[in-house]
Amino acid sequence: MLLNHTKTLKAEPSSNKEFETSKDRRKEALLLTNDLLGVINLGTEQGLFPEFTGHRNLAAVPFSGRYRLIDFTLTNMITQNISQVGIFTLDKYRSLMDHLGSGKEWDLDRSQGGLHIFPPALKPDGEAYLGDLANFSMHREHFIRSKQPYVVITGSNVLTTIDYNDMLEHHKSMGADITLAYTTHEQKCGYCRPIRLGENDRVVGVSERGFSPDDEYAYTETIVMSKNLFMRLVDEATSKGEYDLLDGVIRPQLHRLHVHGYHYVGKMQVIHSVLSYYNESMRLLRGEGIIYDFPHIYTKIKHEPPTRYLKGSKVNEALVANGCKIHGEVQNSILFRGVQVSKHARVKNSIISSKSIIEEGAVVENAILDKEVVVKRGQVIRGTIDEPIVIAKRTVV
Repeated sequence: MLLNHTKTLKAEPSSNKEFETSKDRRKEALLLTNDLLGVINLGTEQGLFPEFTGHRNLAAVPFSGRYRLIDFTLTNMITQNISQVGIFTLDKYRSLMDHLGSGKEWDLDRSQGGLHIFPPALKPDGEAYLGDLANFSMHREHFIRSKQPYVVITGSNVLTTIDYNDMLEHHKSMGADITLAYTTHEQKCGYCRPIRLGENDRVVGVSERGFSPDDEYAYTETIVMSKNLFMRLVDEATSKGEYDLLDGVIRPQLHRLHVHGYHYVGKMQVIHSVLSYYNESMRLLRGEGIIYDFPHIYTKIKHEPPTRYLKGSKVNEALVANGCKIHGEVQNSILFRGVQVSKHARVKNSIISSKSIIEEGAVVENAILDKEVVVKRGQVIRGTIDEPIVIAKRTVV
């Protein structure tokens, strides 16, 4: 029985006809292509969240019951008529490629433009990632062949609904060479960088990571500039042995070029650690997450039956994806597709990833379970709100 307090995730298209209608609308929108080339830079996300990125990169981490982190950035781009997107990867990108495929779900499977996934730039021995500037330089042909005169560069783990077109218009109207998006942020964020503004919102500094509420503004890791300037700055920086976009390109230009700030006033969710992933997921249960600002989020389609709520089940304040089977109790938790909660089992304040099984009488509380975890009958997994337990993929407890 589905209780009144149960929240359900935004459903995937319920029929092929509905999906095709949605797809046709997106294709019509993509015909109205704008001047922005989308660049999703994963080069700054290396080494984050190792508990969940042992076999995948951060962009492919599951989030919000049905999606991957990269779905939010991709959706924000394609709904703003950005018809060509390049994803510059680092390591462990097989899972990401499997999720994105040809880009069909985002209508980016196109003969011109569309989705492009680029492997990382490695040293000749193949052992070390050279950095995002080397990545851009190695794949510079992508920029040369694209027709868009401007680039918008962002990542996958800082979730926003920035209006890139408005940011571009602001960039043009201010006569800026480079525009960085910034926002106010009420929470402490070890990953975020404070940004300092001078007269007329000119950027005078981007600090090291470690944002506190005492800092006025946070950098959203989003950049707009002309493609020609971007390529020239990348070439100059790489010729000097630089490898980092912020240190090699942005910071050296703060006093040389007009680097302007664009004030983003929407929500921001930042995923960079176990605790941030857990806390930002729990915000979704309170209706505070960025998912509620999207009319629809596009992701890889998996046709599965509706969730079954068996007699005796109790579900309260939960996000439950389709394909689940619930016979026990679920409270204040997120269940991804195909999760099974057996009779007398209890899940509380937890995130249970796809196809995990909680056997009869088991208890999972304040925990994050990766995909296909099995919690055997009568077992107890109990973390705390401040230190949730993480169980690795395909572990049997």
